[in-house]
Amino acid sequence: MRPVQLELTNFGPYRKEVINFTQFDHAPLFLIGGDTGAGKSTLFDAMTVALFATTSGDRNVEEMRSTFAGPEDDLTKVTFYFQQGNHLYRIDRVLQQERAKQGGGTTMQKATASLVIVDKIGGQEIEKLGDKIKEVSDQIEQILGLNAEQFKQIILLPQNDFSRFLKEDSKTKTQILKKIFGTGIFDRFQKSLEERLRQSNKDMDKRQAQLDSHFASQVWSEEELAVLASTPASEKLARLEEFLSQRQESLTEQKSILKAAHEDLAQLQKSLQTAQDLAKIFQELEQAKERYRLEIEEGAQGQAEAKVHLEELQFAQGLQETIRTLKQYRKQLMQLEQDLEIAQEALSEKQQAFEDVKAKKEELTVQSKDFLQKEEELETWKENIIYAQSLAQEQEKIKRSTTNYKQLEETYQQARKEVEMLNKSLSDLEANRLSLDSLHEAEKLFQIVGYSVENQLAQDLKEIENLNQELTKTEKRHQTLSFDIDQAQEILKELEEELRRTLVSRRQLMIVQLQAELEEGHPCMVCGALEHPNFGGAQADEVALKNLMDQVEKLQAQKEKQVATLSNRQATLSEVASKRQDLLDQVAKVKATLEKHYQELEEHVKGRFDFDFSIDYETDRGQALLLKVEQYYQELQKRYDKEETDYIRYQDELGKAQKKATDLAKTYQEAKAVLDQAQERLEDLQEAHPELESVEVYQERISLAHQELNLYNKQVKENSKAYNQLHADIKGIKGQIESITKSKDKVNQDVKRLSAELEQSLKAEGALANDLEQVELWLIEVNNQAIPMLQAKLTTYATLKQELQAQIHKGQELLQNQEQPDLDSLAQAVQNCQEIYDRQLAQFSVMEKGLKDATATYQAAKTLQDSNQEVFKAHQELSDLVKVVKGENTALTGRLNLEVYVIRQYFQQILDYANANYIGLLTDNRYSFVLSEEGRRARDHFGLDINVYDQLTGSERSVKSLSGGETFIAALAIALSLSEVVQNTSKGAVVEALFIDEGFGSLDKEALTKAISVLEQIGENRMVGVISHVDDMKEGIAQQLVIIKSHDGSSRIKIVDKG
Repeated sequence: MRPVQLELTNFGPYRKEVINFTQFDHAPLFLIGGDTGAGKSTLFDAMTVALFATTSGDRNVEEMRSTFAGPEDDLTKVTFYFQQGNHLYRIDRVLQQERAKQGGGTTMQKATASLVIVDKIGGQEIEKLGDKIKEVSDQIEQILGLNAEQFKQIILLPQNDFSRFLKEDSKTKTQILKKIFGTGIFDRFQKSLEERLRQSNKDMDKRQAQLDSHFASQVWSEEELAVLASTPASEKLARLEEFLSQRQESLTEQKSILKAAHEDLAQLQKSLQTAQDLAKIFQELEQAKERYRLEIEEGAQGQAEAKVHLEELQFAQGLQETIRTLKQYRKQLMQLEQDLEIAQEALSEKQQAFEDVKAKKEELTVQSKDFLQKEEELETWKENIIYAQSLAQEQEKIKRSTTNYKQLEETYQQARKEVEMLNKSLSDLEANRLSLDSLHEAEKLFQIVGYSVENQLAQDLKEIENLNQELTKTEKRHQTLSFDIDQAQEILKELEEELRRTLVSRRQLMIVQLQAELEEGHPCMVCGALEHPNFGGAQADEVALKNLMDQVEKLQAQKEKQVATLSNRQATLSEVASKRQDLLDQVAKVKATLEKHYQELEEHVKGRFDFDFSIDYETDRGQALLLKVEQYYQELQKRYDKEETDYIRYQDELGKAQKKATDLAKTYQEAKAVLDQAQERLEDLQEAHPELESVEVYQERISLAHQELNLYNKQVKENSKAYNQLHADIKGIKGQIESITKSKDKVNQDVKRLSAELEQSLKAEGALANDLEQVELWLIEVNNQAIPMLQAKLTTYATLKQELQAQIHKGQELLQNQEQPDLDSLAQAVQNCQEIYDRQLAQFSVMEKGLKDATATYQAAKTLQDSNQEVFKAHQELSDLVKVVKGENTALTGRLNLEVYVIRQYFQQILDYANANYIGLLTDNRYSFVLSEEGRRARDHFGLDINVYDQLTGSERSVKSLSGGETFIAALAIALSLSEVVQNTSKGAVVEALFIDEGFGSLDKEALTKAISVLEQIGENRMVGVISHVDDMKEGIAQQLVIIKSHDGSSRIKIVDKG
């Protein structure tokens, strides 16, 4: 990843700045310079804010909005272009901030972010990767493969911090490296294992409780529980197997007893069933005999009578069809006689009506000559009515034309008078009309006054008001900051005093601890002496010493934080004081502008418009003047518009009136010609037809003639129709009478034939009746289904008789030599045996369920115990793993947990990289780094103290013994190595940029030259920027990015190239 361009808007001290890093590509090194507090480190804040929404230091992102930017100013925004692989990326990020709201007041602007691939700086978007904060964060993580902490360690090396890092104790180094390399994952892994072990312990306890509950289950008897209570845990499962075996034997024994009881019961039940079957046969035999007596013997007479009546009904049924047909023919004969009578009456009526119609037809034939003459007169009247209508039309036309002619003459005279009046009104309007120049002058005055009042003067007053409000806020903030600074200084003094006291206490305990570790004949760890005159054998309180060391660390952190807070507040106070003076100057400047604009307004109005101007301008006076001028202008505008409208209207009306008069004159002449022509046609018509009567007379004659003719024609038509219809009806009725007569004769013959046949059947030999009425009564029964009912009754009787006889015979054979059984005695014996069987069955069920429950409990206990062996093995492995990770391996003399081990390996990589690439080059191969094993804290972890091996003396010594310049060289080597190791271990994008902050002032000229040489070598592959105030570096580095601080607290950027 290589930075390309950074754009800042109201970010920190920058109003609107753009830094194009490609300007430094042709040199391996460039310098970043500027006054203290100008905003050098803010550039790196901007990069980390753009990429990760966090700063490079301790400041919150929301605090990066410029102090001089108000809610109405542009939003705080960072745009960062960077190159990764073959793509150029642009990320835009707007911070959460307060902004002005439309209509007044403020609102909170939410943070936004977007990431796109572009073809060039300011060019077209190739691909949008995200426009939401979460999307952008995910994309940056995917593109770079780095988190914010790793990015800051790779791109920015704060030399002073690394100088302190060299000399920090092991615990402090551990916390710093832990944060850089993200080794917290190992700590979390260790805690996760400990939590799993705790859960495993709980699971083991739970499993043992479950197993104990199986051994104490209620399925075991009191005797069995007593035996289990005295049985060792390892033998309890075997004891349960013995219990199950004993229960199985008892169950088998009870099963044999139950079987014997069941066999006895079955034998008795069989005897009872046999006795019940025999008693049933005795009962059924008596029932059959009684039924035969009642239904067969006593019903024999009724059966004989039914048989005779069945024969009578069957005789009647044989004559049924003949009787039915004879009745139908007699009924049909009676109907034909009625139809013949009706037809003869209808024929008589039709013949009479035909004679009447015939007479009317002859009368109409006589009248036909009179109506032929009437039709000839009608044609003559039709011709005369046409001439009469033409005459009436011409007379009406003359009447209308005369009236129209007179009206046109009156209208024409009125139109001429209207033209004269409009000409006079138009002349009067032109004489008194307002000129357009006068209106333009009034409009120009209104615009001048409006612009002056609404734009210039109102804006001046608004600006003064805003500046005064801002000045009030700035005064309040100045007072608040002054008070906060005083409080911060007091807090800092208290922290320094408390830290001093704590350091004294810690030093005393450390001395006691060192004295306790002294041994006769062994050198002192401080001075190296072999004699120890102050050795007293006192023991130090290690817990108290650890607490004091933690307290010192905590107080130092609080002090550093308080110093930073105080520094920030003092810097902010300076910015606020500068801003307050700027605001005072701006207020004075705007007031002068207001006075100037007011004088210009007075010059424009005086002499052209009457208005009383006050000494000082006020909004109300300005608005009153504007309103007065506006009203004057509006009145003139209304007058001009009205006169213009009237003028146009008069011209339009005059043109219309003139056209109307011309058209009326033409129409007047045409009407006179039409009247003359109509009078000529009327005279010609009267001369040609002097005897014409009126149209009404002819219409009345024609109407009466039409009515008489229509009535005659209608009568002729109706008579002809009635004549034809009656003739056809008479012919049809005669045919009908002939047909009825034939049918009557045929039916009469059939009646005679069937009557003879029926009489012969009743008188024949073997006839069961000679009376027709008796036969018809029997037929009524036949029709009511009497024959099938009698047949069914006779069949049922015969069948029942046969069945009962067979049943009596069978029962007598079965009961031969048999006696009635004693059912009560047998039933009592069965009941007694059943009770015995039920008791044995209940006892067997209880024993069987007890064995089943005991077996299930045994299986559950066995399954749980078997699974516990596997679980216990996994539990033991987990416990051993936790001990290893926590460093509780008793085979080692010290404790080294997993996270500390990983941190030490990273630290060793840093030292190895520094030895291989930097420290030898920077010190002419005099020094190399070694990791001291002597500085570890007992029973805690291996230390991270650094020593240097001096080639000149051939000995190893602490980095704390190095001079200031040597310390800077060592810190630079460590910082550069840390950047490379973080880069290599992050597995993320290669960051092709490096910025080194301060520290070069402690180097002599030779060491400075070597340091610059090393940085230039690095700059061959990475963009390297150095932040420094050293004059030799300013002179030695050609390309420079200079940050210039302004008096209002803002800063601007200038690029200098001395090459």
